[in-house]
Amino acid sequence: METSSTERAQARGPSDDFSGPNVRLKRHRERGSHERDAVYAIIDEALLAHVAFTVDGVAMTLPTAHARIGDQLYLHGARANRTLCSLEATRRASATFTLIDGLVLARTAFHHSMNFRSAVVIGTATEVTDLDEKKLALRALIDHMAPGRMNELAEPTSAELQQTLVIRLSIEEASAKQRAGDPLDAPGDSGLDVWAGTVPLKLTPGTPKPDPALRPEQTFSAAAATRALPRPELQEKSFGAFTLSTDPARLQFDYIFRYLSEDSYWARGLTREQLRHAMQHSLCVGAYLGDRQIGFARVLSDGTRFSYLADVFVDSAQRGRGVGKAIVEFTLDQPSVRDSVRWVLGTRDAHTLYERYGFVSAPPDRYMLRIAQQNR
Repeated sequence: METSSTERAQARGPSDDFSGPNVRLKRHRERGSHERDAVYAIIDEALLAHVAFTVDGVAMTLPTAHARIGDQLYLHGARANRTLCSLEATRRASATFTLIDGLVLARTAFHHSMNFRSAVVIGTATEVTDLDEKKLALRALIDHMAPGRMNELAEPTSAELQQTLVIRLSIEEASAKQRAGDPLDAPGDSGLDVWAGTVPLKLTPGTPKPDPALRPEQTFSAAAATRALPRPELQEKSFGAFTLSTDPARLQFDYIFRYLSEDSYWARGLTREQLRHAMQHSLCVGAYLGDRQIGFARVLSDGTRFSYLADVFVDSAQRGRGVGKAIVEFTLDQPSVRDSVRWVLGTRDAHTLYERYGFVSAPPDRYMLRIAQQNR
């Protein structure tokens, strides 16, 4: 049975690999991936896509807003938009996404670089004509800019929908690539009298500026706050051979998913989409031995009144080495959640561990609570 356009806008297929002849990794393959989740993470964080197309034999690349639903990428613009009209005419198209995380200043000019995350996707471009899918795509585009914003707005009018061209780019091939870490100078250059290191960069929101035409009773947009409020600084801590980090770029999604869905007693049957959604809305902590992840925890929190500690685990091969305690201590001490008044967690067999940190059992002993002393 043929699926509708709206159904095609949802995630399709069980494959988690976007490899193909046009996106084959060549240089620094160790930095790259064709995995679906690695590509998705970059697309979803980026606010701009650079779309490549040709006009009268001239290659051009232009930035545009985008949104992803499943493995469909959506672009929109006016009916006369040259980029979108060219995509519709050629059908095959590509889009790239780049996130710059830092400048890498080495001891020699040759080894200067950047820390980055990037993705390239190739697929078939088609105009969206189904009205339900068009509305779904436009909602996703607005909510990608500011999550929840469409809930504050009126639905587009028929005239606005008619004037808007929406293109669906089906992601058929894709690859992700990233560089992270320190300068990689040649061994013989380490003694040069030149400063070397990294300069972290990030996209930081400024203070929202209300439209002068707003009425006095019109309050600040809750959706705007999702972009305007500052995000917590990344935190890292080493103990022995292990490293703890809140850096989402280091999280190894497949490892976390495999453990929770197959090995844990509390999350068996968890789907990839459920875990991805949960992690996107949580403070996530990873434990690492070298480049390999060996533990995980996450916190769902309002940062002040309530926090829920969830999905704490350590790889079975690394237990008994203090990793579990270190993860819990590090997580509870994160600046964005450490002042929470009430904490809740669920456990079946680790009560003794959590009692060290002020948690007490709550009937029927499946959950534990921790309430700040001054607020009891």
